[in-house]
Amino acid sequence: MAISRDRKLRESAYMRFLNAIKAFFKALTDPSGAIAYLEGTSNMPNETSDPSHLRLLALLQQSSRWIDFLKEDISHFSDAQIGAVVRSIHADCGKTIEELVTVRPVLDENEGSSITIAAGYDPSQIKIVGKILGNPPFKGIVIHKGWKAHKKSLPKKSGEQASDIIAPAEIEVQ
Repeated sequence: MAISRDRKLRESAYMRFLNAIKAFFKALTDPSGAIAYLEGTSNMPNETSDPSHLRLLALLQQSSRWIDFLKEDISHFSDAQIGAVVRSIHADCGKTIEELVTVRPVLDENEGSSITIAAGYDPSQIKIVGKILGNPPFKGIVIHKGWKAHKKSLPKKSGEQASDIIAPAEIEVQ
């Protein structure tokens, strides 16, 4: 019991320390926001003030009920039933992603094609796997083209909606 309480105290101290570091950097990048926080007229967020990843999930949920599908236990459905549902989810999610982010392949070469990766390649764009000996250039086979965002146009958060709510519960009044 004491170990658990000590661990919680250490974790709590660690989280306070991380929040202090975040507050320090917030003060460096947004002095007026930090002053408002210290004066009690604003809450300094613990996480990013732009939860775009949650907005994207919300938009995918809106357009295709993506989260509902992922959270559903589909083990009792037949493959034919799942396939019928997946077609519409696939189309709706693809359309939403294309409208909001517009993803394109990192490489133009087809998967399975031979390729030479020159020295000075960007490791954030190309992940080298397999038997890596020496320095580039590396000759290999394209396993996956990769994806990069060309257009990033997620709508900004509107209103006073809580940032951790992806989709509100829906109640039908009868």
